[in-house]
Amino acid sequence: MTYFIYTILSLIWGSTWLVIKIGLEDSSPLWSSGLRFVIAGGLIFLYNRIRGIHYPHKFSEILKIALPGFFIYSFSYMFVYLAEAYISSSLTAFLFASFPFFVAGFSLFMLKDERLGFVGWIGLLIGFTGIFFIFFDSLTQSKLVSIGIILAVLGAMAAAYGTVYIRARLREYPAPLMVEIQMLAGVALIIIAALIFEPINSFQITTKSISALLYLAIFGSFIAFLGYYWLLKRMEAIKVAQVAFINPFVAFILGYLVRYETFNFFTIIGSMLIIGGVIMVVRK
Repeated sequence: MTYFIYTILSLIWGSTWLVIKIGLEDSSPLWSSGLRFVIAGGLIFLYNRIRGIHYPHKFSEILKIALPGFFIYSFSYMFVYLAEAYISSSLTAFLFASFPFFVAGFSLFMLKDERLGFVGWIGLLIGFTGIFFIFFDSLTQSKLVSIGIILAVLGAMAAAYGTVYIRARLREYPAPLMVEIQMLAGVALIIIAALIFEPINSFQITTKSISALLYLAIFGSFIAFLGYYWLLKRMEAIKVAQVAFINPFVAFILGYLVRYETFNFFTIIGSMLIIGGVIMVVRK
């Protein structure tokens, strides 16, 4: 079951990068990400009602559970959606593959029993070299591309902190409960940001925008995050983070076939350095 869920999760999240890009053709980043989690949050709420999940009564405990939601859902996805407004879906996926690096870094302080060894630290150095390689190459293209690259990496960093927080402090809570509370907390912040920075009519109701929204809400959020949290309670955080190693290749294949997305030489080298670094980080 663990391997099955891991495989499904990799395929689903590998496809979401392209679907986000397609949806953004007719909609704005913040409203797209916000409405996605409104639908997904509603689904997980109904799922938990049917299963009879019990909720904590203390506000302090609810806040403790909700905290990583601002990082995993709000900051991470706002940055990713904004990044895809500037760069391709496949490049965003490869940059987000830096996610395990940040998991390893935060684990150093929060998960003493899951720290990296010597080879892992070498992998971190190689991976970050790849990120800087892509970034400095982007400076020769345009400032907008550079902005997209920075946003994608920040999205990975935010998701990594939330992941390590869950592994370190919330292992005793059932996955569906954490998904619901954290997703609803996260979407609240996204909607507030959307109301401030984007007019509501910037989300156009078209076949592309609605199809992308439903796919991302049902498969990319409701199903995928239930599987992700299920894995996180049964595997080391750094091993769960390996899903970021598979996603970029799925994203690249789909981006090439559907939107003819390609990489230049420097971006290919940088992406391979990132993936190579990830392999070294996640191996024991």
